[in-house]
Amino acid sequence: MLGFITRPPRQLLSLLCIGYRLPRSSVLCTQPRECGIWLSLGGFHERGQDWEQTQKIYNCHVLLNNKGLVVAQYRKTHLCDVEIPGQGPMRESNSTMPGRTLEPPISTPAGKVGLAICYDMRFPELSLKLAQAGAEILTYPSAFGSVTGPAHWEVLLRARAIESQCYVIAAAQCGRHHETRASYGHSMVVDPWGTVVARCSEGPGLCLARIDLNFLRQMRQHLPVFQHRRPDLYGSLGQPLS
Repeated sequence: MLGFITRPPRQLLSLLCIGYRLPRSSVLCTQPRECGIWLSLGGFHERGQDWEQTQKIYNCHVLLNNKGLVVAQYRKTHLCDVEIPGQGPMRESNSTMPGRTLEPPISTPAGKVGLAICYDMRFPELSLKLAQAGAEILTYPSAFGSVTGPAHWEVLLRARAIESQCYVIAAAQCGRHHETRASYGHSMVVDPWGTVVARCSEGPGLCLARIDLNFLRQMRQHLPVFQHRRPDLYGSLGQPLS
């Protein structure tokens, strides 16, 4: 069983440490052991080896196994520097360094899990790369805004599921951060056909979904898009627009 949590407890939101060595007595470690679940936690604020030079943190997604051990951590690679009318500007790069690599998918009891964070979902190259590396489940702990949420949240998640032929699990922060920022919520799970198989409302909640890897394999067999790709035609994707 996998438990996907969008945010750790409030007192740990600004956890700054070199690497992740969570105390064995921490609720984040004891909960997986007591309940027999894996936990996907994002995003943690990590102070890396370059903290003294940059004074910036990394936005991290951490995966804990059912023994409460950190088995993977991903540093967000796409930083959200945007200006959305009605939502207020966001400059993540003012305080955050971008990660330099993707984390290989991790084998779990539910399938092979690929790690991403929030704004990463706007980049299909990342989800396709994880799928090509063996991912069967893509995870996007997120905090979409009150303007981009209604317009793009579900559309992007369903698109990432369809094109990668993966399950997509997106835990979403909800509620108001401060006077000028609120998060959309609406956590959801999407299957490889693009169907939303579980969702929460705007507020706090719990949703459960069955991960059917046989269905996923049948989908990939009946619709073998990865065999039909033409990297000879579009291998330069990811370059800025000219």
